[in-house]
Amino acid sequence: MTHRTRKTYARVLTNDLDGTVEVLRQLVGRAPDFQVTFGRFDIALIGDFCVVAGIDEALDRYRGTVGPVIVEDLDATVTLLVGSGAEVTVPPFDGPAGRGFLVRHPDGVEFEYVQFHSELDRQVFG
Repeated sequence: MTHRTRKTYARVLTNDLDGTVEVLRQLVGRAPDFQVTFGRFDIALIGDFCVVAGIDEALDRYRGTVGPVIVEDLDATVTLLVGSGAEVTVPPFDGPAGRGFLVRHPDGVEFEYVQFHSELDRQVFG
């Protein structure tokens, strides 16, 4: 069973996806690796940033959360964290980037974990 993390993104919450991505494009020096609309959110992965755009009421759910943390094996990560006393706050779900879930660690900090689908994994990690 593997629990290896692959990458941790700094989540950027914004009401202006295009403006935020443009600044990050200049900072990072390249276009986003991934950009999609998912439910109430527009999401872009660029460098080490995960830009999540939407209205404030939708974004409020993610204020104060850490991540997303990209992992090799989501199921193994769920098992490890729950076994360590963490509480799943959003059960595993399928999204455009892969499978994810949110969990509150025993110290009270809430994290989002994602296992990329194979195509995005190859695009980001080679």
